Amino acid sequence: MKKHIFILLALSLFSCFKKENTGLKTIVFPYNEYNQLLGKQKRKFLDSLYKDVATVPNNEQGVKYLFDLSSEYYYINDFAKSLKISRDLLEIAIDKSDTLNIAKSYSFIGDTYAQDHKDSAYFYYQKAEKLYQIIGNDEHMGKMSFNKAYVLFYEGNYLQSEIELSKALQLLKSNSNHELLYTFYNLMGCNLENLEDYDAALDYFEQAKNQLKMAREAGINYNSYSNCDVAISINMANIYDKTYQYEKSITTIKPLITKELEDKWPNDYSIALGNLGYSMMKKGDLRGVETMLHKSLNASIKHGNQTTTFYKLITLGEYYLTVKDTAQSLRFLKKSLFLGKKIKANSEIKLIYELLAKAEPHQDSYYKEKIIQLSDSLAIAQRKTNNKYARIAYETSVIEDQNKVLSKNNLYLITGSFILIVFFVVILVLRYWRNKRKELEYQRQLQEANVELFELLQHYQIDLNQAKVIEQNRISKELHDSVTNKLLGVHLVLKTLNESDDSDTKAKRKKYIEEIHAIENEIREITHDLRTEEMDSHFDFKMLILNCVQQANEMGTTRFSLDCDAMIDWESVSGLIKITLYRIIQEALSNVTKYAEASECKVVISLKDKETIEVSISDNGKGFDRKAIKSQGIGLKNMKERAEKVNSNLSITTQVGVGTQIQCSFKIN
Repeated sequence: MKKHIFILLALSLFSCFKKENTGLKTIVFPYNEYNQLLGKQKRKFLDSLYKDVATVPNNEQGVKYLFDLSSEYYYINDFAKSLKISRDLLEIAIDKSDTLNIAKSYSFIGDTYAQDHKDSAYFYYQKAEKLYQIIGNDEHMGKMSFNKAYVLFYEGNYLQSEIELSKALQLLKSNSNHELLYTFYNLMGCNLENLEDYDAALDYFEQAKNQLKMAREAGINYNSYSNCDVAISINMANIYDKTYQYEKSITTIKPLITKELEDKWPNDYSIALGNLGYSMMKKGDLRGVETMLHKSLNASIKHGNQTTTFYKLITLGEYYLTVKDTAQSLRFLKKSLFLGKKIKANSEIKLIYELLAKAEPHQDSYYKEKIIQLSDSLAIAQRKTNNKYARIAYETSVIEDQNKVLSKNNLYLITGSFILIVFFVVILVLRYWRNKRKELEYQRQLQEANVELFELLQHYQIDLNQAKVIEQNRISKELHDSVTNKLLGVHLVLKTLNESDDSDTKAKRKKYIEEIHAIENEIREITHDLRTEEMDSHFDFKMLILNCVQQANEMGTTRFSLDCDAMIDWESVSGLIKITLYRIIQEALSNVTKYAEASECKVVISLKDKETIEVSISDNGKGFDRKAIKSQGIGLKNMKERAEKVNSNLSITTQVGVGTQIQCSFKIN
């Protein structure tokens, strides 16, 4: 009933966490002047700076200035301008091949999406994480894992959120940032609370509390955006309520109710006051509870927080039901139902229906049917959400090669005598052979890195499949519980209908008997689906190629298709051959999308004989002039070089106005 408390506080904590990344003051952004402004004055000030964004130089200080400006727009909730500046920064970073700022831009873009488009936020956090992994920056990798865990938590995917947080904590185990660790431990506790592992949740909340204590001992105050001490105390009190330890909950919350909290953090005060009233009501001590709950509600309304107001309305409805004031109970419960539908708080709406059924026992059947319908929709929505994030994680798992060699020999002015000229030539020759050896060594390392990258990709897909099995079992349990609720509801309705024998009642009984048959069929279908859906424990290379083709389909108007010979045993093909084949197809599809203007493109992978795989990529586009390949065909040159490194021959057939065909054969052994 009170788990929403962390959500309200976490939004501000999440902003604090972002601030830690970008809050360093510079001489470029006028922080001294800006920090003296309040409310709308800050927005006007930022807008005056925004008008001159186009004139900001693309140097190091200019980029820092733009990141600061994007951050400040984020803090005043102007996500549109923050997003626009972040996208401009991404273009600048890409032009400069600045991997660190590309990753940082992805992170900022993800932040702007985190409020209303969490799937997009997750996608950009994933991209940033991969780049930080290439750079080898464990701290920022951990922070991106936290951001992903944050998104998953708010989507109700607590198990996957816990996994991401565990990964983040492993990366940041030596980090001494108390605020960062407080936020991690707090979110981990909330995940475990929702997974009903209450003892472990309390342990993490205690660890979060300890981080605040250590911060205070170090002279650091993290209560600038929300009262962190209040947040952690309320989260712990929630668990005490869920485990029926109401006295502990009251003891935890009571010290929070102070005049200082009311004046400085009115929203936190209203939450704490409402929770105290709720715990006292559940304990059976109703003294002053009505006044507390009304004061909490009025503060929430004044503060303009619809979510907090929603929960306070439910609590008041439950209070009046407890004191048997049915009219008042119905008034508050129906207000909460209206607001709950508005803010789409579907999980809590089930509780409202349960309370309404108690307030209006003659409508018991109606409300139980509503609960059944809502349970079905929640189960379907949860299934779609889980599948969506699993898909995003897989689609962004293929990491592009980021390492490029930039080697240029310096030219020296030839002056002086013949001896100096000879000496200069000798130096050039020596440097040439040294660079040549370095280039050969780099090529060898790059080839090994490609194989290692592909092996990592295989392990990732196997881990993903195992995670799917775990998630499938969880879905099975949830659906089982949902169907049981359906049967219980129908049972109760039939029991009521058995008391009468008129024609209308018979018709209703027949309807519910048919519903029981439908539920039986649903159980059978669900069981069949879960039993027959096998999760491979090996790497599916064909699926990787199919994913590449599907991504190409989403990039433009060309319709791409894949025809892959089912007789190919990909397990017997070396990793180097597979990564080369994948890169050639990827580059070819990219070229078709950018230049071919084709309506369709076919990728055919066939088994020529037991030892040879043949790949053909053909489109019906505009083709090109073979004489112009040298000036336009960097991608084609790359494909040929990749093929040559595995002793394969790549051929290109093209004609202007007709289309292009690329063919390549690979020896398996």
